[in-house]
Amino acid sequence: MASLLKSAAYRIAFTYAAAFAAAILLLGIAVYFAADAEFRQQRDHAIAVEAADLSRESGGTADIAQEIGEREASKAATDTFGYALFDRSGRRVAGSLDAPRPPPGFSMIVFRDPKEGPDVARAQAVDLADGGRLVVAADSEAIEAIDRTILTLFGVAFAVIVVIGAAGALMFGQYLRRRLGAISDTARAIVAGNPDQRVPVGPRNDEFDAVALAINAMLDRIAGLMQNLQQVSSDVAHDLRTPLVRLRNQLDRVGHDDGAAQRAIELADELLKLFGSILRITEVEGGGLDQGFSRIDLSALVEDVGEGFLPAIHDGGRTLDWLIEPAIAVSGDRQLLAQSIANLLDNASVHTPPGTAIRMMLDADDRWARLSVADNGPGVAPADRDAILQRFFRAEASRTTPGNGLGLSLVAAVASAHGGEAVVASRAPGLSVTMVLPRLR
Repeated sequence: MASLLKSAAYRIAFTYAAAFAAAILLLGIAVYFAADAEFRQQRDHAIAVEAADLSRESGGTADIAQEIGEREASKAATDTFGYALFDRSGRRVAGSLDAPRPPPGFSMIVFRDPKEGPDVARAQAVDLADGGRLVVAADSEAIEAIDRTILTLFGVAFAVIVVIGAAGALMFGQYLRRRLGAISDTARAIVAGNPDQRVPVGPRNDEFDAVALAINAMLDRIAGLMQNLQQVSSDVAHDLRTPLVRLRNQLDRVGHDDGAAQRAIELADELLKLFGSILRITEVEGGGLDQGFSRIDLSALVEDVGEGFLPAIHDGGRTLDWLIEPAIAVSGDRQLLAQSIANLLDNASVHTPPGTAIRMMLDADDRWARLSVADNGPGVAPADRDAILQRFFRAEASRTTPGNGLGLSLVAAVASAHGGEAVVASRAPGLSVTMVLPRLR
């Protein structure tokens, strides 16, 4: 019992069962008293009708006494009513109702029953024109028997309801504990070192299943972030080793080589830029950016960034053209979107040979805006197509080119922060990277 009381599930279930039982009890009490009052009102009405019928006898006391005798001779009448007729002096002159003369009106009287002895009855006394008093009474035993029957039936029914309610509370409490226990077991399993454990989801798609789906989505997100953290930690350690060694060597040459200090500063700037990119991606992936979103004319922004990159791309021996659908708007951060567009163009120009044609396209449908930067360069291997959106990933063909493998990672993070995604596709030859963003109508 102590364990049941400690369980919130059982407390809720038994509280509900107790409230339901209390409501049934109150309803039963109300029905009992309403039925008893109705039966007693009907009895008083029947007594009043009988008394009025007798008192209308035109012959006076003698005729009433004769009528009482005739009615008492009928067994059906005596089983229903008792009669007494008193003269002016208070002496009973007719009727078998053995009771003192009551006051006029309705009252409870005590009479002597030939079989049971003293008993209680409901009576009405009516004064007659000649000074006599007519008394018509009905025994309360019938109503008391009905009351006892109602109480017995209600008691049995209430006991059954309590038993069913207790059983239902136990089943309901067990159900709640089982569904909540699945969540607790999953949490304990994850704490114990099993991060792949998930909350089971039933087929009914009820509220518990909705909670389970939300928790599983949260756990998947946490698992992804942990995996990303492990990857970043490993990649940072791997990618920083070479520039730090180079920085150390340059610092070791300071004083012996006139250009060593300047090269050391340049290496330090590269490291600071690398860490700045990592922090920027972390900030974007951390969420909360939507509070500063505003309406952005993406068509104009893409054209501005493209015009800014056009001279540098042409100087590198590549071509750039674009096809931009006008008046496409999105809700977002202008600086992040501009940096993402620049990263796409920079990625296409750095990782392709001279003579490559780069094309930027922007179109949209009713829901989504799609910005694509495509080239006809060497592309990437099919196995590396999805990996190039990860931090620090660099395909073998791009190991000798400048960069740190964070440009497309920022593009993917910005697209996700804006409610969209980044998609990589092969063009045979070449590569296409597309930012899909929700369109603002």
